Amino acid sequence: MAEKTEYDVIIVGGGHNGLTCGALLARAGLDVLVLERRHNIGGGCCTEEVTLPGFRHNLHSQGHVWMVRGPVYRALQLDKLGVQYVYPDPVYAMVFRDGRSLCLYKDLDRTCEQIAQFSKRDADAYREHYQRFEALRRLVISSWYAPPLPPSKLFASLEGTEDGMRVLQMMNMSTERVCHELFEDEAVKAWILLLAMQGGNPLDLSGTGVWLTVLVSGFHERPWGICVGGSRQLAEGLQKALEAAGGTVRKQAHVSRILVQQGEARGVELADGTRYAARQAIASNTNPIATFTELITPEHSDAAFLRKVKNYQADDMSLFTPHLALNEAPRYTASAGNPDVQKAMFVGWGQETVDEMHQQFNAIRLRQLPESVGGMSIAPTVHDPTQAPPGKHTAFFWQFAPFEIGDSAAAWDREKEAYADHCLEVWRQYAPNMNAENILGRYIYSPLDISRNTISMFRGSQMHGSVGPHQMGAFRPFPGWSGYRMPIKRLYLCGGSTHPCGGVTGAPGFNAAGVIADDVGVKKWWLRA
Repeated sequence: MAEKTEYDVIIVGGGHNGLTCGALLARAGLDVLVLERRHNIGGGCCTEEVTLPGFRHNLHSQGHVWMVRGPVYRALQLDKLGVQYVYPDPVYAMVFRDGRSLCLYKDLDRTCEQIAQFSKRDADAYREHYQRFEALRRLVISSWYAPPLPPSKLFASLEGTEDGMRVLQMMNMSTERVCHELFEDEAVKAWILLLAMQGGNPLDLSGTGVWLTVLVSGFHERPWGICVGGSRQLAEGLQKALEAAGGTVRKQAHVSRILVQQGEARGVELADGTRYAARQAIASNTNPIATFTELITPEHSDAAFLRKVKNYQADDMSLFTPHLALNEAPRYTASAGNPDVQKAMFVGWGQETVDEMHQQFNAIRLRQLPESVGGMSIAPTVHDPTQAPPGKHTAFFWQFAPFEIGDSAAAWDREKEAYADHCLEVWRQYAPNMNAENILGRYIYSPLDISRNTISMFRGSQMHGSVGPHQMGAFRPFPGWSGYRMPIKRLYLCGGSTHPCGGVTGAPGFNAAGVIADDVGVKKWWLRA
């Protein structure tokens, strides 16, 4: 039988957003094909045995929050397709050189008790801020699962109350500025800023202050979860949902061109010359730069639009992430004061003051390797033993870093092993057992490796593009084209370069599926799920 070459919808890229979009549309009755260039699906939901056999390492996403708590997990019934989570408590801990620690628990009272050990005033401020913005925080998160509002409507919805005006003010502030207004103790500030920056924004980037409200205090409502078996289990569950609805996923199918005829996206061509036709729509799960400068030849876009595409900005910083196979999990000295540190999902260390954080980011902006090291570490196997052989463990840490060292991203290939040694030396100051005897194998994953492995994360962009205010909401990916539809008819974007942003939310794929369903005339069944 000849291979099928025509589908209703073709999705370029098998990351979790592409799979989400495809699964929703397939259950709506459309014939969907997802094409993934790599040997495995998932994109940022990537789990690989990169150190030793049996040690499963999550190269990108680790903790999932919004995907599970948002509408996608429920609508596609992913829990029945093998996608299960464990929720560590505390969610996050920071450890200090003097042996102290500060934990963020699911329970607000326990967290405030922790903060009060450093500052009673800061504990009261934390509680007041959390309670004050509880309803608005939920409103912000729900807005992620819909096309972005125009700025005038967004501002109008908030400017009628004092709390709403405060949110608008924070939307024009940096996380650092908000933190300085709320808290007095230096350790509390470092604790909360390190967590807030996990959204991909430097602490002093104006327009990101609301992240502190949404991400940090939001973890009491929606704690991080570890996907049992590794992050790829989420992608595999999405594939099962898509295929159960009649959709198709093809791996090692590298799309080299999106075929445009008479101003409409009509099909795709693979690197091996195979062509597939799309009867109704094509959705690109990669970033707009790759879509419009590599997959589509320039004559199909006008010059003004291409200028917007080429000006799309990468993340303001990237990540350097050593992954380790271990005999035993990290043992933190600070656990002597609070054993719960050993149970925390993420452990922050190394950046104990705001000044130290600035030293790190000043180096990054100068395209230098930060001497001031510190970030987030996790040992997933403490909570999910299936990710390593019996009795063994995996661990990794995130260190913020520039994409280029000097003028060269290629410099990472010669520098990464030595820089990993430097970072591990600092880690051992907090967890002395992270030594050569404990480390069975390691895989050093640089910003350059991120862009090689997951091409939608161009220039090592974990968030698929800057989350500064100029490139969020109605400005993502660029003004005039934030609604997932593109100027070429029947062409859509569905990845993390669209609203709300990168991260494992499923929101870009969910929102793009809704727009495509409207355009092709199928019911959005998931609104009733």
